[in-house]
Amino acid sequence: MRSNISIIALQLIYIFNFIFPLLPQAFSTGLIAKPGCQDRCGNLSIPYPFGVGSDCSLDPSFTISCNTFSDPPKAYLSNIFNIQVIEINETYIRVRYPYLISACYNLSDYQSGTELNMTADSYKHSMNVDLSGTPYTLSSRNQLTAIGCDDVVLQPNGSYVSGGCSAVCTDKNDTGGVRYCPYNATSLGNGCCQAYISSGTTFLRAQLIDLSGKFVRRKLFPCSYAFVMEMRDSNETVFSYPLYYLDNSSALLNDNWASTTRPPVVRLDWKIGAENCSQAKLNPNTYACRDEKSVCVGLSDLVEGYQCSCVPGYEGNPYLTRGCRAISFSSTIAKFGCPDQCGKLSIPFPFGVGRNCYLEPSFEIICNTSTNPPKAYLRVLDKEIVELNSSRVMVNYPNLGLACYHLSNYDHRINKTDVQSLVIDLSRTQYTLSDENWITTIGCDDMVVGIFGQSNQSFIRSGCANVCWNRQLSPSYHGGYCPDGTTSSYWPGDGCCRTPVPSGTAYLEVNLSNLSGRWPRTNFSCSYAFVQHIDDQSYEMYYPIFDNSTGIKLDHLLRGISETSNMALDWRIGAVNCEAAQRNLATFACKGNTTCVDFDATVGGYLCNCSVGYQGNPYLTPGCRDGMSRELHNLEHLNLLLNTN
Repeated sequence: MRSNISIIALQLIYIFNFIFPLLPQAFSTGLIAKPGCQDRCGNLSIPYPFGVGSDCSLDPSFTISCNTFSDPPKAYLSNIFNIQVIEINETYIRVRYPYLISACYNLSDYQSGTELNMTADSYKHSMNVDLSGTPYTLSSRNQLTAIGCDDVVLQPNGSYVSGGCSAVCTDKNDTGGVRYCPYNATSLGNGCCQAYISSGTTFLRAQLIDLSGKFVRRKLFPCSYAFVMEMRDSNETVFSYPLYYLDNSSALLNDNWASTTRPPVVRLDWKIGAENCSQAKLNPNTYACRDEKSVCVGLSDLVEGYQCSCVPGYEGNPYLTRGCRAISFSSTIAKFGCPDQCGKLSIPFPFGVGRNCYLEPSFEIICNTSTNPPKAYLRVLDKEIVELNSSRVMVNYPNLGLACYHLSNYDHRINKTDVQSLVIDLSRTQYTLSDENWITTIGCDDMVVGIFGQSNQSFIRSGCANVCWNRQLSPSYHGGYCPDGTTSSYWPGDGCCRTPVPSGTAYLEVNLSNLSGRWPRTNFSCSYAFVQHIDDQSYEMYYPIFDNSTGIKLDHLLRGISETSNMALDWRIGAVNCEAAQRNLATFACKGNTTCVDFDATVGGYLCNCSVGYQGNPYLTPGCRDGMSRELHNLEHLNLLLNTN
């Protein structure tokens, strides 16, 4: 008895410590449903904008009804069409609704030599799939599939046929009573064919037509079927069906696809509204991207509406306030045989310490083991890394721009005694400055001017002025505070101002210009400028550093602000977007079960994320894995070990 209790205790410890933390993060933590609303129906997670009940969804099109009389409960999209929902994804839903049509014929007509007539046994030989007026469209991941012998399924579009295929059999009993639909089935003779469906399709008409007269032979089976079915992945089971389905239409309907290897499901893409991003943003009351870390994603030119996504480096629900959260790399691994830690910093591939441990030189990290604990440095900048996640690197960057003047020359012309521009050139690296950085200037009576762009030929400018009200500050003055703001802002008199850095900046040059012609410079002879993350608002400055007469050295000055001068860098893979990168699979960095995300509209490159429900490092072979199934396998292995001891 005690042994059984120990086994149960060990199992519970394993579950709580290893399985629960590795559940797909989109479902295990953070906001999923609208606050106060049901977030699950049976085995299905229901993220907002979907919801159980009218008050819990964005609009009636996303309302889910949960049938609790079944075991487990089943979710239905009932306001539009009463179909079962088996998966809700960020961009699509999967439903158990194959849009079935059938055509059954009276084979006795062959005896009289007359044209075949459909019998009363036919379910229906044509169908219309009409999604107009809803937020759903048929995904291009679906196929119009026909099973049977000697029938063609067509997609009529007005006076012409937009698509179709022919299901033909070479023999009645050549496959042991089963027919197969191979991947992208197009070959004659297998009793199955599939036709592509265009992305964004809201209306689909299909019909079955007998082909037996074309082959001048007796029809092998009386019935054929056509339906919409999600395209299988190459590693999924091939769809097969029993031949007795073709004897009459009731056989398939009564069996409800149970004898097939893969019961058909349909993928429906979903979207928000009927406006594009620029139009939707004009009305903040109805704009669906609610989190401050969300971004609007436009659809194709043929599809109205938009979707929301968390910005790279964040995950969660962008349709809810505070729904997006930073992705942690804490559970990922480095390249095989390479260090995955330097001091307190985890180092996931494509970053790496040591030769052959990083994807390319921009991602090389130097681990200084002479300190306690060791410190990690980004080699291309020779700066300490203080934070690293799936889209951003935070480095300590105390470099300064400065301007110092001779105060004694004020009655004549003030001369600069020491001038230094601040230049950050990332144009030959895989980094750009994050838009969460600011140019900060401290001192009195100077204007800071920033030049931004992709190279030193850029001319995008921004600036602000630092002014001091109290020009006779006490020598005991030792620090300052920069006000917060979401735009270029400063408070005249504080001796500090900040101006934002645009997203995608690969080259930055900062210069200081004297304003004492308007405000007499009487006390502080020096001003300084540096790049600082927006969260680092305070700075620690001692009075002598503003006066060059004290002979304070620059390295002393750098130490004065090094604790708070952190700078954020956005990183990316390559120089082309996802579409172009995927054309060369030899260099494409995203591995299995991943999605590719374009880095920026104006800057080439891309990032890789694990697909929904998968975890791991998307840059390492074999790719991301199903976290739950992997840990359940480990639990089964633990059971085996415990039960054999």
